[in-house]
Amino acid sequence: MISSLRIENLGVISAADIDLGAGLTVVTGETGAGKTMFVTALDMLTGARAEPRVVRAGAEKAIVEGIFDLSDQPAEAREQLTDRIDEAGGEADEEAILTRSIPADGRARATAGGRTVPLAVLKDVGDALVSMHGQSEQITLRSAAKQRALLDRYGGTAIADALTSYQQAFKRWQELEAEAARLRETASERAARIAYLTESLETIDAVRPVEGEDEELKALAARLGAAEDLKQAVGTAHDALAGSDWQETHNALDAVEQAIADVTRAARTDASLETHVEALTDVRIRLTDTATELSAYVASFTDLEGQSLEDTEARRAALGSLSAFGADVTEVLAFETQAGAELLELQNAESSSAGMDDAVAAAAEAVAETGARLRELREQAAEEFATAVSAELSALSMPRARIVFDIDEAAPHSLGTDSVAMLFSAHDAAAPGEIGKLASGGELSRVMLAIEVVKAAKDTFPTFVFDEVDAGVGGKAAIEIGRRLARLAAHSQVIVVTHLAQVAAWADTHITVVKDDQSGGAVSGVTALDRAGREEELARMLGGMADSGSARAHAVELMDTAAEAKAQF
Repeated sequence: MISSLRIENLGVISAADIDLGAGLTVVTGETGAGKTMFVTALDMLTGARAEPRVVRAGAEKAIVEGIFDLSDQPAEAREQLTDRIDEAGGEADEEAILTRSIPADGRARATAGGRTVPLAVLKDVGDALVSMHGQSEQITLRSAAKQRALLDRYGGTAIADALTSYQQAFKRWQELEAEAARLRETASERAARIAYLTESLETIDAVRPVEGEDEELKALAARLGAAEDLKQAVGTAHDALAGSDWQETHNALDAVEQAIADVTRAARTDASLETHVEALTDVRIRLTDTATELSAYVASFTDLEGQSLEDTEARRAALGSLSAFGADVTEVLAFETQAGAELLELQNAESSSAGMDDAVAAAAEAVAETGARLRELREQAAEEFATAVSAELSALSMPRARIVFDIDEAAPHSLGTDSVAMLFSAHDAAAPGEIGKLASGGELSRVMLAIEVVKAAKDTFPTFVFDEVDAGVGGKAAIEIGRRLARLAAHSQVIVVTHLAQVAAWADTHITVVKDDQSGGAVSGVTALDRAGREEELARMLGGMADSGSARAHAVELMDTAAEAKAQF
């Protein structure tokens, strides 16, 4: 709950330190005194955006600070709150200190636990600790999304679990639908690609190239095309080196042999010629090796006798027909490997596509089943919720008023397979219709209060703030509003801005905002009232004159009656 609130230079309030306690706190004051600034301050602390115009005229900045007591929070909820503040750099344990500073000129600043934090941190903490109810909340109550959220929260864990199951099924269905759509859109392209790859692989396989074959055939074709010229040229060179087997001819080896013999004889006389003998011997060895290799080259043509130039060129032409798949055999074989892998992937996709319709149908059935279960639980909760709220409205001097939920089947969406609308009827003669169109401002205020009272029976909230929830009502209805607020305050902290004594009489803490028009400008002070002060304030609210005896007597009566009723809660 909010244990204290400090306000500086906010609107007409120059400075105020207010201690707030458990139970029902009412805020009263004359029109224009600044009661709304009290709610504005709480709004700002819980993450609402603030304009510089809220800064008191002549002041540099407005400051709002609130201390929130977390000790009465469940351990898990308290840990989530303190973790959120700690993550932002602040500190919080048994209490959290939130601050907003709004300069007259410049950017506003938010702090939590002593550190500057993003405004979102205050909003997250505020959403968990304070439930605000004012004109803006009346507007949101008219939205279908808000109405669905109210019903689902009332339904508790049963609806929450059913919604989770539905959303899991819905997400799966959407994913499969998207995949099926993608497969359908690419079916023709995929079929064409499969046909192309299949034909390409069959073409390559028909030729069945071997790595390096193209280069070998190129060299072979060159040899076969010039075979006679090559054999003659190389044979003549061989004969020049080593002589011919068919006729006596002068050759290089014979000449070298003779030279070796002559120099060897001379070396017997002159030893310096030994090096020349060695050199000539080396020449003989080299000539012999070269002659042998040339002879082998000529003999190799004998091995080619089974291969024709025509066959070689035909094979080269076959390899050349694969040029669409690569510039050479190496690239063609790489394409074959890649194409094979792609074809397998596409064929698997085809298999997936064949079973996709069944998968989508199964997922759609799961959506329908979980959606139907969720709708059934909502219908059950709606009947119970509507009955309870209608009963509260009757107690709030709206005996013929009722709310009903219109839940119709709808196309699947992220929140179910239904549409949810909360309808309102002020009396039996009127058919239920859209609450935003049929309910007046006063009726909306009471509907909101009735809803919160019903929700509180199942789901308590730390702090409720109501801004003139009694607008447009009076008399007995006002007394019943006070009674409901007091009952709500038995389990939560409730802060309400009111202009009705019948509501203020139920307060556990009564705060008044008083405006002073002296000193050249309006200044409002905030004061917590004792018993006597409350009697005087209620008398003013009842008759406009705080010193009226009859008004004061009526005030005492209202307070005593409320105290007796609260004792029975």
